[in-house]
Amino acid sequence: MNMSHCLFCLLFLFSTSIYAATYEEGKQAYLSQDYELALKILKPLAEEGNSQAQITLGLMYDYGHGVEKSPAESIKWYLMAAEQGVPLVQHDIGVKYFQGQGVEQNYIEAAKWWEMSANAGIADSQFNLGLMYYRGIGIPKDYVKAAKLFDAAAEQGHGNAQYSLAVMYAFGQSKEKNYATALKWFNKAAEQNVAQAQFNLGVFYENGYGVQKDLNRAKEWYQLAADQGLQEALEKLRTLPAKIKTTVAKNETATAVPEKKITNPAESETINSSLPETTNNLNLSDWLRQQPADNYTIQLGSVVSENDIIKYINASKLDSKAGYIEVIVNGITRYTAIYGLYDTYQNAELAISELPVAIQQSKPWIRNTGILQGLLR
Repeated sequence: MNMSHCLFCLLFLFSTSIYAATYEEGKQAYLSQDYELALKILKPLAEEGNSQAQITLGLMYDYGHGVEKSPAESIKWYLMAAEQGVPLVQHDIGVKYFQGQGVEQNYIEAAKWWEMSANAGIADSQFNLGLMYYRGIGIPKDYVKAAKLFDAAAEQGHGNAQYSLAVMYAFGQSKEKNYATALKWFNKAAEQNVAQAQFNLGVFYENGYGVQKDLNRAKEWYQLAADQGLQEALEKLRTLPAKIKTTVAKNETATAVPEKKITNPAESETINSSLPETTNNLNLSDWLRQQPADNYTIQLGSVVSENDIIKYINASKLDSKAGYIEVIVNGITRYTAIYGLYDTYQNAELAISELPVAIQQSKPWIRNTGILQGLLR
């Protein structure tokens, strides 16, 4: 599974420079929200070239932690770290150039930084750069390069890349048209709740592309996509006939899939700086990534078994504010139960006092959302 490409996670990497001990002090001051001390320790280190200090200083200016919020000052420090070859920072610099965050929007610069981080194996960068080549955004359209990048990210489990690669196989773009391979990647993406992949599997079963025509299976896939609000799937469910005969699958050398039926990346995908969507409604990892970094949540418990955390949440009989996130701690995946979102530490404390007594006795822990974002898997 992909690692979360969030700058906060770099705070937890060990520095190998001669400034390691002092940086640790600065990092701890930052994590403790003693921003005045953190700035005092980290700024000299950043100026002397410590990449971890540069990243943390960039975060402080990015979110206004102890300093006046300044996108320009933030990007300055991020660039210093990126120029030292830190792949995750290079990825996020690409995002900022693509979206014009703190810098003037520049697709060529975005492509440059994503190429660096893509070469270092960052799946989101591989997907984003592949999408630029697929659409011809700021750089010449090149299906061969797009397919190569989608393939690299797809092999790492990137859902949107798996979907995009499937589309290229379905249309025969840069590669020979191959319905079986397209189905393989559509299925992998659909397992990660990529709605467009679920919709396209419906198209395959409705029309018999590489599989037996099966209206019931088609409806199942359309329903899954419709449940996520995909308008094309909703329309399909309204127009499909009640019954259809099962027929032998069309030969893979048959007529090409009409583009109006299969949604391709150029029509549906957006530049991605996050992981694929969650596979159940208790997994709040993607939800947490979208929250402000200076808010708070309540940690209820943390275990190494996903089934155990689901059982714990269900048994706790808490409301819909409860769920879990997947985090990496000391190289180990853990499943952490969280509850609610609060704009101040005091509001989070108040929420703990209102939890069931049994939950309070387990000593819930108030956690900063930004720090948890940095630990997400």
